[in-house]
Amino acid sequence: MKRRSDLHFAVIGIGAFGSALAKKLSEEGAYVIAIDNDMEHINHVKEFVSDAICFDATDTDLLESHGITNVDVAIISIGEAFEPVALIAMHLLNSGVEEVYGRAGSRIQEQILKQIGITDVIHPERQVAERMGVSLVRRGMSDVFDIGEGLAMFEVEAPEAMVGYTLTELDIRKRYELNLITIKRPVELEGEIGPDKQYKPIGILKGSTEIKEGDHFLLVGRKDDVDKLLETN
Repeated sequence: MKRRSDLHFAVIGIGAFGSALAKKLSEEGAYVIAIDNDMEHINHVKEFVSDAICFDATDTDLLESHGITNVDVAIISIGEAFEPVALIAMHLLNSGVEEVYGRAGSRIQEQILKQIGITDVIHPERQVAERMGVSLVRRGMSDVFDIGEGLAMFEVEAPEAMVGYTLTELDIRKRYELNLITIKRPVELEGEIGPDKQYKPIGILKGSTEIKEGDHFLLVGRKDDVDKLLETN
C-alpha cells in the first residue's frame, strides 16, 4: 500500500478552501494537481503545487486527457454551484478513482453525494463553525479535530497547575484517559515586534519532560476527559 505522501492528489476548485488544501498537501510532500476554470486562481497556487491546470472539470474528455482520472485521491472543492460537484464526482468514480471527496452546502447535497458513492463529504463552513463553537465554550482549547467514534484531537493550553511537573508525575493517560501525542512550545517569531508567537512540537516525549508555562498539549481522547484535565487546579 502506498504511503499517503506517495499518492497523487487532484484538488478541483481553487477557491479559498481548495487553495489552502492544495498548498497544505504539497507542504506534506504529496504530488498535487490543482484544477480550476479561472486562470487567476491557478496563478495563485501554481508555484506551490506539482501541476496547475486551467480547464472546465465538468468536461469528461478534458478530465481524462489531463490524467485526472488516474489520480489516487480527488477532492472536489467547488463551492459556487453543486451540479458540477456531482457531475465530476460521478465521472471520477466511474473512471476508477479510489478516493473522491466532494463539497456540499446542505443536507440534501450531502445525501446526493453519498448516494453517488463518494468517500466522504466536505462541509468547510460547518466544520470550521463546529470547531470554533467548541473552542469558544472550552476556553483552554485552541483547535479541535473530530476523528470519529466519539474521539477527537485537541490542542489545549497546559493547565497552570501542571507547570513544573514531569509527565511521569502527571500520568495524564491514567488520570484522564487521554493520549498525549506531543507538546507544542511557544517560539518568538524572528524579526517581529510584539507578543506574536508560533508553537512548535518539542519532539519525542519522555517521562522526564517537564511542563513549562505556555505549553500546549496535543491530545487524543474525548471532550469530557479534556474538560477534566482543563479543570485541574
